[in-house]
Amino acid sequence: MRRWLWRGEENLAALCMAALLITLGLQVFTRYILNDPFAWTEEAARYLYVYIVFLGASAAVSDRSHVAIGFLVAALPRPLQWAVSFSINLLILFLLANLVWWGWVATLRQWTIPLMVLEIPYAWVYGIVPLTAAAMTIRTLIVMHEDWQDYRQGRPARTDTSGAL
Repeated sequence: MRRWLWRGEENLAALCMAALLITLGLQVFTRYILNDPFAWTEEAARYLYVYIVFLGASAAVSDRSHVAIGFLVAALPRPLQWAVSFSINLLILFLLANLVWWGWVATLRQWTIPLMVLEIPYAWVYGIVPLTAAAMTIRTLIVMHEDWQDYRQGRPARTDTSGAL
């Protein structure tokens, strides 16, 4: 159960992907087989995809799979590697704090505006932004703690990510 919660964003993204595939399959079936498409499937698919993107971005922080240019940092001495990594993570935290704040503001502003077809508040679409930005903030703080532990134990900065250039 703990592992499932630790990978919460990935699991939620997988559930959204399953819902997206079902929705798109239903859309194709009703459009081309029944010649009477459901009106809500296109809008639902669009916003499920938005959720998948934001949840995936959040999940990528914890396993360091965002795109990085690791060979530049790896060429630096170990103290500078840590300083660069720490500085980049501080910049990321600043950007995430803005995403949390402005995402929350946008979510609250959209609470009374319904989606065209689904007729639920736009806030349900915008709400994923501050939620995943908050999750990314927590994940970034965990990554920074891991980097600090590595530095204190004399290990080089972790620059070998699956998304590194």
